[in-house]
Amino acid sequence: MSMKYLVGLDIGTSSVKGVLMTTQGEIRAKAHESFPYDKLPNGGLEVKADNFLNACLKAIKTLIAAANGGEVCGICAASASGNLVVLDKDMNPSTAVINWQDKRVTTEGHEILGELDLDALYRRMGWPFWYTGMPLAQLAYIRKHNPEILDNAGMVCMSTEFLYHALTGKWGISTSAGTPFYLIDQVKGAYIPEILEKLGIDESILPPVMKAGEVLGVTTDAIAARAGIPAGIPVVLGTFDHPSAARGVGVLEEGQLLLSCGTSWVGFFPVKSRDKIADAGTLIDPFLSDDGGCWATMVSVSSLSARIKLYVNRYIDDSPRAFRVFREVAEKSVSGAGGLVINPQDEPDDERIKAYSKEHIARAIMEGTVRLLKAKLDILKEHGITANSAIMVGGPSENPMWLTVIKEICGISVKVIHGEVAGAVGAAMLAGIGVGEYKDIAHAQSICMPKA
Repeated sequence: MSMKYLVGLDIGTSSVKGVLMTTQGEIRAKAHESFPYDKLPNGGLEVKADNFLNACLKAIKTLIAAANGGEVCGICAASASGNLVVLDKDMNPSTAVINWQDKRVTTEGHEILGELDLDALYRRMGWPFWYTGMPLAQLAYIRKHNPEILDNAGMVCMSTEFLYHALTGKWGISTSAGTPFYLIDQVKGAYIPEILEKLGIDESILPPVMKAGEVLGVTTDAIAARAGIPAGIPVVLGTFDHPSAARGVGVLEEGQLLLSCGTSWVGFFPVKSRDKIADAGTLIDPFLSDDGGCWATMVSVSSLSARIKLYVNRYIDDSPRAFRVFREVAEKSVSGAGGLVINPQDEPDDERIKAYSKEHIARAIMEGTVRLLKAKLDILKEHGITANSAIMVGGPSENPMWLTVIKEICGISVKVIHGEVAGAVGAAMLAGIGVGEYKDIAHAQSICMPKA
């Protein structure tokens, strides 16, 4: 009897990570492919759609090849979605993949959408909307400056749905992955008609809203010929990246906290009451609510990894080994950083900072980062959303000093499970649920979680 495998992807801001996992939870292979974005003079941040797609397909092909003839039962992708792409009537991209951090939108959101009731909209969509960011604002920009793109569109979607269509020839979007689209009523699981009317978009050119964990389709002969991926593998709809990581490490109930540290640093809390989250005004994810479980909330310090990198390169090391050196220096540091205080979001102050040792600077970078995170966690604490324990995932989890600093400043004991591939592991578990290898996430956890 051949071994059974699941492929889980975690599609980030500029790269895709993936795992090949046995249905017993053993990670047999990992893959990592980059698709760096282009910065435009107008503040735009985008990647050619084919470059994005090819990176994802290459990662999938690498993982499937590592199965060495074993049965790959399913593929699922988690993603840091919110990256818009528009396709023409022949389903060819008519835009690049526009990143969620794109800054080209100025007044177009107000001009096209008018004055919205932002609180009412938030309570439906699950994420607060601002007029200059994310796909809704980007669609307003396109409607204002390039209306022919939308008038001739065959599909308006995000990058993950674009990948799924390439794999299966079918369209679908989950309410979790679809929340950053800013077009979906999260509770009803349906598009918001008055928003579509303002944009001049018909629902027929949007991916149907489905449940995370549903089988969308199977890999086609066309993708087999293009990318060398076997045809006939079930493809399962995934979620936003942080709820996928939470599934992957067992953060499923109130009182638990996931610290997901990548491009942004995110605190993710399962919460039973959606209204409780909405009263706090923080990000809402459907999480396990479709099956009677928790909703979840997220607080984020956006784009923090770039700021940490700036400080590390400027004051610690600017070689390819920079973060290894940062880790080594931090291990020699002491609490309080000799009195040095750094807010990584501030512009560097050479005259002040260079008066301290690298050990103090390293500790101050870490302490400043964690203070920013704590400020976000304190917002939730005011609304009765707290945690007794935390699990850290993402690249920084490879540096154990972060666990020490987080415990000192936030008062929470932290451990690491699955590190930087937690999101991909959660996607693999969801693939297994979708194809019937597991009954639900609790069953998947009982089989796949590392044993203490």
